[in-house]
Amino acid sequence: MTQQEFKETKKYLLDICQEIMDAKQPEYTQKNLDVLHNFKSTAESIGIEPMEVWAVFFNKHIQAILTHSGDPNMTQAEPIETRYADAINYLLLGFSLLQDRPKKDIISGTE
Repeated sequence: MTQQEFKETKKYLLDICQEIMDAKQPEYTQKNLDVLHNFKSTAESIGIEPMEVWAVFFNKHIQAILTHSGDPNMTQAEPIETRYADAINYLLLGFSLLQDRPKKDIISGTE
């Protein structure tokens, strides 16, 4: 793959990331202004931390990608491109959860 082909591939995948985020965000946030609402509300309802919810959701996407990599001819519930794009989105959301933690938790080392 040439440098130019890589740039085009990267742009293509990041465009899909944005399309997915734009399409899914209102449903996942329940139109809440907090883009992390889904993780926080799910965590609260089942008594775990938002990062634990994120980890489960992220793992689901990674497992689908790994399954496909082991058998590229497997019937797909959704296009593999969207699995990769959603994995990128989940990385962004996970990092955002880290950034959203109260500063005192980060400074004191507690979570």
